[in-house]
Amino acid sequence: MGGPRVENASFNRAERRAAAFGHKEKPPEGYKALPIVSEEQGNRSRKDFDDSRAAKRQQSSSSWRAKYDTAANTKDYGDEKRSADRPTRKSGLDGSAGNSKEDIEERSRRKSNAPLAIPYTTPASEFLYGHSVVSAALKFSRRKFYKLYLYNGDSAEVRGQDREVRKLALAANVEVTRVGHDWLNLMDKMSGGRPHNGYILEASPLPKLPVTSLQAVPAPQSTFKVTLNHQSREEEAINGNNSTIRYGTGYRRYPFLLLLDGIRDTGNMGAIFRSAHFLGADGILLCTRNSAALSPVTLKAAAGAAESLPILSVDQPGSFIEQCQRNGWKFYAAVSPSSSDSGMTTGRPFYSLSSMGNPTQEHPCIMILGSEGDGLRWNIQKKADFMLGIEPQRTGYGELDSLNVSVAAALLCHGFLKKPKTTGKVTRALKEKLADVLGGSRGREGIALSPTKDKADESEVAVDPQRLF
Repeated sequence: MGGPRVENASFNRAERRAAAFGHKEKPPEGYKALPIVSEEQGNRSRKDFDDSRAAKRQQSSSSWRAKYDTAANTKDYGDEKRSADRPTRKSGLDGSAGNSKEDIEERSRRKSNAPLAIPYTTPASEFLYGHSVVSAALKFSRRKFYKLYLYNGDSAEVRGQDREVRKLALAANVEVTRVGHDWLNLMDKMSGGRPHNGYILEASPLPKLPVTSLQAVPAPQSTFKVTLNHQSREEEAINGNNSTIRYGTGYRRYPFLLLLDGIRDTGNMGAIFRSAHFLGADGILLCTRNSAALSPVTLKAAAGAAESLPILSVDQPGSFIEQCQRNGWKFYAAVSPSSSDSGMTTGRPFYSLSSMGNPTQEHPCIMILGSEGDGLRWNIQKKADFMLGIEPQRTGYGELDSLNVSVAAALLCHGFLKKPKTTGKVTRALKEKLADVLGGSRGREGIALSPTKDKADESEVAVDPQRLF
């Protein structure tokens, strides 16, 4: 076509035909023809329009950045106000380039790219969770630790707990990772959906020393020895091979341990550990074939008590009992009072809490606890030296004749580990001083100064502590 190119899209059909064929039809009434724009003018107009739009976009972006930087330096965020003299977000806490350990930890805390999953460092690793469990594990250091995950709490109490746990972790050379809110779903996954309180620690399993028997304890002391069972190199790396078990008491007594046979509920297992630790038991013996595993759920229920108690594993409880009995250990089978009424304790003494006395003053003791539903197995029960139970104080109301195994364990542990009454043993020097103060060979009523058992440097006298002063 020889005519000029038409760029105006609003040109109607009649005008286009007139421009093409050289004639002109009459336009509709009220129509105003638009000017014809050449190709050069159209290209120039389009370029001016694009440049104008790009300039407006750049101006808008610069204005938004300026407003954001102003807000980041002067606006309140939570409880803190960032001032202009404070280092910018890209600089370090001390105004440096931000390459120090504190700056790296601070930047990692602010990251929001939580992974989908956290793999175990080793196949035997496990995730411990909860403040009490994690802090106890770090305090007693019986495991190998890999990594600690701390959730950034807001309250002052949580921040104080974080400092304590972080201090224990740094003392144990544990890598600490602070995480934010976007890690909560992942932390819930690591704890199996159970409450973790913002603390998750990856560690090796808790040591469980395999034993075949406990050796003789000739006199009350602070240690006793065990006979170790065979274990592989990997098991020995976790459990160790120390055959001496230490125990501490506030008074002179023989050791006292619990043998758990058939306890499958992890909550009951953890509660027994907690009661045994609180009341002063010297160790836990676990039957490996029919008892609940020491999983993180059990450790959470124990509230950190399992980290300090010596734990020994027993593969064959029947043989273990026989060998320990030959070494002078006495076994007390915990049974329900109905067992004594039905004649199941024939030939063996039955003791209650009120009649058991202080067995740990006479010999080393082991109390056996059975499963929650069926109780102690008969082949284990018949090997015990004594029967032990808790007599109910309410009878004739329904068929409830026993306690939960963890509650019964706590009451019976208290019966074994209660401090003995005052024996009245005083030295001869103290006896003579009392005689001088009170006058004569017999002082106040209730104080007999005549010895009942003379020794070279020590005497037992009958003293009533309530009338001494």
